[in-house]
Amino acid sequence: MVSSAHAELRDLTLRPPLPAPGALLGLAVLSIASVLLVARHAGTSFGWSTVAAIALAPVAVTSVAALGHRAAGARFAVAAGLVYALLPFAGRLYFYGAFLDTYDHRVMPAFVGLERTGWFALGVVVCIATVVLPERVAAALGLLGAVAAAIAWIDVSWSDLFGQFHETTWSPTLLSFLPLAATIGLAIRRPWLAAAVTGWLAVLVLRGANRAYTGGGFWLSLAAAAPQIALLLTSVALLVPPLRLRRSPALRRDPAS
Repeated sequence: MVSSAHAELRDLTLRPPLPAPGALLGLAVLSIASVLLVARHAGTSFGWSTVAAIALAPVAVTSVAALGHRAAGARFAVAAGLVYALLPFAGRLYFYGAFLDTYDHRVMPAFVGLERTGWFALGVVVCIATVVLPERVAAALGLLGAVAAAIAWIDVSWSDLFGQFHETTWSPTLLSFLPLAATIGLAIRRPWLAAAVTGWLAVLVLRGANRAYTGGGFWLSLAAAAPQIALLLTSVALLVPPLRLRRSPALRRDPAS
């Protein structure tokens, strides 16, 4: 295990898990534009939190792309970065009724760091740590965190939380099964990485389940997992088996024969 950990660190040093510079620059610009659009939509006044969110945006999307590259290569990394930049707006489509006002003015800004900036930054730091640490170490930390969170917060009425989902989201069933499908998709490729990512998400889900839902407490807790959520949503695509072109018998024959 020690030798494999050293090998992973050496690989990360020699081959940083990032897409091409041009793609990374495009993702950085898109993530900054996302922050500005959210600020305009939420009516956020320009201040230090806006400056911090703009500064964090390229770091956050780069961490998502790096994690995506580690999971399934360069194309997947770009896709994960795009999902991250669009996540606040896509999330808005999932809610309805009076809760939309809470989402627009509290949850949506928190998912890009305009609100609860320190909490959002913690999620970015955890994402970066998941990239640079050996996968087994990151997985162990994620699972330990999930166990500790379960001991502290698992005593909560899950049926009440599901009822709140039913009153504010279009499909609580989708919300229940989508994380499982995404985790399976990621685990097919990188099981240790899946354990690290879902371990951190479990910590925030358990923490959020003990917050007041009507004020957005559950979703505000998940703001510290915005990079990980983007990766998991993209990982649903990994459930589809990769296409492989079959060569015809004529192509398989030796041309010299």
